Amino acid sequence: MGGETTQPMFFLRMVPILILLAMTVSASVAALCPVKCRCNDTTLSTICTSAGLEVIPLQLNPEIRHMDLSNNKISNLYYALSIYENLISLDLSKNNLSSLGSDKFKSQSNLQVLNISRNSIEKLKKDSFNGLKALVKLDLSYNRLEQLHNLTFLELHSLRTVVLSGNRITHLDKGLLKATKHLKELVLDNNQLLEIPSAVLSDAIGLQRLILSQNLIDSVDEGSIPILSDLRSLSIDGNVIRDIHHAALTGLLSLERLDLSDNNFTNVPTASLSKLSNLTWLKLSGNFVGKIPPVAFRGLFQLKYIHLDRLELLTKIDVRAFVDNINLERIWLNDNIGLSSIPTRIFHGNPKIVHISMRNNALTTVEATHFPLDQLRLLQLGGNPLECNCSLLWLWHLAQDQNKSPIIQSNQTHNIPSELHIDSQDIICAGPETQLGKRLLDVSESEINCSYSWIAIMSAVVSILFVVVIITGLILWSPLKKSHLRGKDMSQGSGALGRAEVYEPPRIEKCIVSAPVSHHHDYRTLSSWEHYGSSYGNCMSNMNIYEQLDCHLKDRPHIVYV
Repeated sequence: MGGETTQPMFFLRMVPILILLAMTVSASVAALCPVKCRCNDTTLSTICTSAGLEVIPLQLNPEIRHMDLSNNKISNLYYALSIYENLISLDLSKNNLSSLGSDKFKSQSNLQVLNISRNSIEKLKKDSFNGLKALVKLDLSYNRLEQLHNLTFLELHSLRTVVLSGNRITHLDKGLLKATKHLKELVLDNNQLLEIPSAVLSDAIGLQRLILSQNLIDSVDEGSIPILSDLRSLSIDGNVIRDIHHAALTGLLSLERLDLSDNNFTNVPTASLSKLSNLTWLKLSGNFVGKIPPVAFRGLFQLKYIHLDRLELLTKIDVRAFVDNINLERIWLNDNIGLSSIPTRIFHGNPKIVHISMRNNALTTVEATHFPLDQLRLLQLGGNPLECNCSLLWLWHLAQDQNKSPIIQSNQTHNIPSELHIDSQDIICAGPETQLGKRLLDVSESEINCSYSWIAIMSAVVSILFVVVIITGLILWSPLKKSHLRGKDMSQGSGALGRAEVYEPPRIEKCIVSAPVSHHHDYRTLSSWEHYGSSYGNCMSNMNIYEQLDCHLKDRPHIVYV
């Protein structure tokens, strides 16, 4: 009896379950679309974004290929995905997943794109991604991962992109990328890496894009970046790097883009950069560089775009800074609060430059000779404390011309001179006082134009004053000089011959000056001569004593009158 009673009770309890199962099967066959979801049987796609789902729906078309379940409350995958074997893309971002478990993707051999970003995953097992042999892109960003098992990507032979941004990764185990021979892009920004993961990168020989931004890397030493001959883009901005070893980048012969912004550089790493012969885009913004020296970007002949913004300590740019960059097209020099002047003709050695931006610096004046205006298409100078005087007359004319006629966009013909565009709306006068706070565009020509008549008058006045000062100086200086000389002569006594105006005949005594006697008593015999009082030559005995002194002076010995 007891057994007979138990069986009906068992069947009664199973009826709701069987009914629910039948409903589920019928719903699957009919491919019912859940509430708040959008299903398309033509494209075989379902979008259930923000639908409040707590589990993966089971009633979708089994042939579905694209499933978007982002921004829901899904906390576990269970084995629900095994129903959808034809999935090509799956988005599970912004859910409550804390684990992926093991072999949950075993049936997704066709899946190519998997997005599990912005969940709460703390750890991945070595078999979490088993079965995903066709996976091309994997996004695990903004989870709570601290490390990855070196076998995590073992079956991901087709993987091309791995995004691990915004986790807590401090290091990566060697061998992690050994099976991913086709990997092209590795994104590791916003983690806690203390150094460049050299051991892992050495397996990614085909890597083309590497992002290591916003980590704690403090140096780029020799050998820290392995030879990656296909690498095109490298971002190591937002770290604490002070310098790069001069040989650290030698293995990056194909590198085209390099971002070094927001580090601790105090000098341009010229020697390191010179190895990058194919570099076309460089960003050094937000560092502590105080000077851009001559040939700062030596050897970068292919460089087209350079960002030198937010260099708060920058005060000087050498006129030869960009001489090697003959293909330079665009340069950004914005928000350098210490930069008050630039050299004349600094960009005239760059024949292809078309865009110069120097906004929000400390420039008080700019001249037309600073820029190759005939080839520029965009010149930005807004936010500088410019003095609106006649030195800016050229810029005023450009602003007025631009205001009168529309500027042809840069995608139009480049042969029309009027296509040069300046940010005239943002150029505000910081002086003189009468123009303070005015837009350059609103200043009248009479206010900014320097009057040539006043210049001529001031020049004449200055010249006259200069001449008067010189003449007055000469007049005052001449008597002083004579007095000084007269005093000097008097102080020297009357022994100097030839100063007739102060000479008075003294009592004359004759003496014969002989040759000086050496310490070795080496005497010389004086040549014979006759007394000047006797008859000799044509000299008259009755001559005045001074006249006789002049007669045949060459024949007489040296006589000193005392």
